[in-house]
Amino acid sequence: MVAMKKTMKTITKKAVMKKKSASKLSHFKLRIGVCVGKDFDPVKKDTQPPKFPKELSLTKDDWGKYSVDAVTALKMKELHPDLVDIDIIPGTQMTQKRLQKNHVNLTFWPEIGVAIMSGNKKRIEEYMKIFKNPNCRLDPQWDYYDWVLNKSRYMSQLKRAGIPIIPTVIYTNGFDTKQCLKDVKKQGWEKFLCKVGHYSFFGSGAIHGKTEDFEGKRAKDLEAYAKENKSSKVFLLQPFTLKPNGEVFDEVRNFFIDGQWRYSVFTHGTDGGDAGFYEEPDGPRKVATKALAERVYQEVLKTATFEGKGQTPLLNRIDIGVIPKKGADSLHKTDNTYFCNEIEMICTTWLDRYSPCNVAENMAHASVKHSLELLAKMLNAKRSVPGAPKVKKAVAQLSKRLGLSIKLN
Repeated sequence: MVAMKKTMKTITKKAVMKKKSASKLSHFKLRIGVCVGKDFDPVKKDTQPPKFPKELSLTKDDWGKYSVDAVTALKMKELHPDLVDIDIIPGTQMTQKRLQKNHVNLTFWPEIGVAIMSGNKKRIEEYMKIFKNPNCRLDPQWDYYDWVLNKSRYMSQLKRAGIPIIPTVIYTNGFDTKQCLKDVKKQGWEKFLCKVGHYSFFGSGAIHGKTEDFEGKRAKDLEAYAKENKSSKVFLLQPFTLKPNGEVFDEVRNFFIDGQWRYSVFTHGTDGGDAGFYEEPDGPRKVATKALAERVYQEVLKTATFEGKGQTPLLNRIDIGVIPKKGADSLHKTDNTYFCNEIEMICTTWLDRYSPCNVAENMAHASVKHSLELLAKMLNAKRSVPGAPKVKKAVAQLSKRLGLSIKLN
């Protein structure tokens, strides 16, 4: 009888231990870090979650109070709570230590260029380490990230591919005023623009004007520009490109999500108000800019990688410049001139306010799928991932639920 009781206790103990073990496995979740920090890229009015966390509102201004990056991250939390934990990481909290606690990380805004704009040296150094440290398991990874941020890299590739761009002289070893003026005169440009071509956006690090002025009354401006940007290596020298009426050229910004063209937004060259931004209407301009953007996107797909393997980027914005043959208006014209002005990766404005769809909703679903693809690549490459066996099972389970054919070795 005593022996039977001991046996029963042993069996019961084993059963409890087995149940606890199964319980732990059943409660395992994939941890996806999502880095956010915009205060200027709002979602459509009244489409933000009803209980939007105060700590994610970085401005009281309506224009950015509910930014699309934070809204996307919150929507991701709602999708598969039984299998996924979303770690929303503000840019000020983006560190190697924080990222390495997650199985995979995405950044929707914080990156090295953003850190440089903040002027925070510690943040700049930390972000640089993050992007170069594969153990941070961050997407975008370094080489593709640098290909986009270092404009000289993608512009050279576009030129080789025969894709129209603004004529450009590229400097990769700093800016020299004498060389600049020599090249401008050689090209015969009456007006020119020079801008920093690496880790720079929102028009920072740029100067423009008449060539004769920089040879005379504005010579000191060009010298001051050289001193102000002495730490930069990459510069792009271009003719100052205008429409026939003298205004800066317009752009149609084409957005690709998870490999598919999704929408385009017209942006006026000089009107920064609502009148200068709107969903690109149907017509020949939309057709032409979309076609050119899709050619550019093929070059993006040739370059984008994760763990050394081709990886479709989560989001790209491809800006197509537009110059009408006459006047200022290019809408519904068939004789416009088009060129690729810029390629942007995910850390850019998504312009949800002017899109025909709910961008945050679309991006939330695409981001989960994208994260599974990244995890599969890391697991297949034997990259160090915390709790790899459980991660593999969770990836397989969620992939099956979503009907995805993700291969796991």
